[in-house]
Amino acid sequence: MVMIELNKTINSMSVGEVLEFMCNDRVSLQDIPAWSERTGNELLQIQENDGTHHFLIRKGERVRNIKRTRNFSRF
Repeated sequence: MVMIELNKTINSMSVGEVLEFMCNDRVSLQDIPAWSERTGNELLQIQENDGTHHFLIRKGERVRNIKRTRNFSRF
């Protein structure tokens, strides 16, 4: 649910806006940095305070029209 809420919130924002996202899910420490890199959003800061993780995320421009190519001609 954490990633669903993060996606929903960031998609409602304008490019360049900064979101402070807080959660207590320990897996988010791996998930959010990976998501940020994959989606083109900039992870500015991660802090922990009394079991709550605080993420500052700047909404970036999503890279569009990227086609993945796999070459199977060698096989």
